[in-house]
Amino acid sequence: MNENHRLVRTVFRRADLLASSVLAVEQSTYFAAGKSPVHAEGDSEEVIYFRRGRGKVLRGAEYVEVGPGSAVTIPGGIAHHVVNTGEDVLEHILISADLSRPAAPARALPDTGDYLVHHGADGLQRLACRKFTIAAGEQSPAWTHDDREVVYAISGGFTIVHVGLPGGEYEWQYAMDGSNCFWLPPGRPHFFRNVGDSPLTVVALLCLSDAPPL
Repeated sequence: MNENHRLVRTVFRRADLLASSVLAVEQSTYFAAGKSPVHAEGDSEEVIYFRRGRGKVLRGAEYVEVGPGSAVTIPGGIAHHVVNTGEDVLEHILISADLSRPAAPARALPDTGDYLVHHGADGLQRLACRKFTIAAGEQSPAWTHDDREVVYAISGGFTIVHVGLPGGEYEWQYAMDGSNCFWLPPGRPHFFRNVGDSPLTVVALLCLSDAPPL
């Protein structure tokens, strides 16, 4: 979609995902002076992570300045839009989550020290966001989120994602770079291996799920 000097690519829709509370994941690119229309959704919330460029985000009655590495929360019912205020391209990844039904009680997230948006921040009911870096040739610890779906995006580098079954009897491997995203349902053990020539930067968009681990 090309409107208001921006390009929007829908990476995932809810219909693409199994028993998901994620409504959509989008990658948007704004050219100079590009912007999105002002809008508000009462039955969803969003987290927007910015990978490059400079801009501002309307949140209710105020604007928030953003740049590379910024993460902005959009609680349900808040009027918002994005504006590219720089001379270069502005790019972000957006995740939206369903608020049409009450969220299940959440388990505490591990204290990894790298959360950009904690669960419950600014009144969010389902979403959280973290960013971590893996050195060239290294791999991450293994994680399992029993009550959360995760959408992973790469800001820089190349990786192999190892995903196992809950019992550990089988493992898949998937290649990722900055052009795609990766969705995991709850209960899947996984880790990242940096196979590139530079530090790997991974953004994790977590969504509290109503579905039991698969």
